[in-house]
Amino acid sequence: MRTVAAAIAASFVLVTVGCGGTPRSGLEVQTDARFGKQRAIEEALKVQREALVQRAERGDPEAMRLLAEMYATGQGVDVDHRAAASLYTTSAELGDIESSYRLALLYDYGVGVPAEPAKSVELLQRAAEGGHLKAQQHLARMYDEGRGVATNASEASRWYLAAAKQGDVEAMSAMASRYGAGLGVAHDPAEAVRWHRKAADHGSVMDQYQLGFAYEQGIGAPRDAYEAERWYRLAAEGGLSDAQYALGVLHSGVKGPRRDAIEAYKWLYIASESSYPGSRRALLEVERNMGVRDVEDARALARDWLDRRNKTLSSGSGSDTPGSN
Repeated sequence: MRTVAAAIAASFVLVTVGCGGTPRSGLEVQTDARFGKQRAIEEALKVQREALVQRAERGDPEAMRLLAEMYATGQGVDVDHRAAASLYTTSAELGDIESSYRLALLYDYGVGVPAEPAKSVELLQRAAEGGHLKAQQHLARMYDEGRGVATNASEASRWYLAAAKQGDVEAMSAMASRYGAGLGVAHDPAEAVRWHRKAADHGSVMDQYQLGFAYEQGIGAPRDAYEAERWYRLAAEGGLSDAQYALGVLHSGVKGPRRDAIEAYKWLYIASESSYPGSRRALLEVERNMGVRDVEDARALARDWLDRRNKTLSSGSGSDTPGSN
């Protein structure tokens, strides 16, 4: 009975021998396979494009949008932003919300059409009113920056709130900041904390830090050093140097729930590695009251954390949530 290895070897010989029995190199086989795959993709895109053209000619706005995407990205056709803009325009006029949003971006950045921020705002408004999340985000920023429209903090807050209610984490953070500053909404620290918590629960390290600060200072929430520590730690573990410094200071005994010199040294050391302002000075202050062995242990813990963090980042699985380092 042939072994599995022998069967694989036999199949390789069959594949790598040409029609005339002449052995072919593995590179030749790979090259032919690659070209064959490319031809298959090109043929599939051609068939897809022809089908979309037929649908578009019958007035199908979705088909027009999909064709526009092909021209915008060069899938099966040469990149042609003007053709994409023309198709998006017709599709948007027929009520396709996604096309309104994409056309708005072209007018905002001047791609395939003249840069007309005011036209972009008009299209974003249409898409945002239709519930398009990204359009709501973009429109909020336009009102915030006064681009294509007069600056309007209330309108910006309105659209950030709409996006936040759809689950957008950046919009949640924006609403927290706006309630905290009274920007376009009534000043309401408790409401700011509520939105920080929503964003923090979705993994935003900056909002986790802001929650820690709120509990530490008693702003919008009861003063609670243990809650402050909990949220600072989450953000610190997520790589935010602000939280690493705050956690180190908290454990230094100045304002913390419990003094832990090793933990304080560890986080201040980590913060100092990113040159966080004041961290080096605070680190030396903590070190003055520690024994040599404790300093060595704390430094080892910090370096171990940094090594693990660097490995995580180099593997591509590090935090990419808003506010992370």
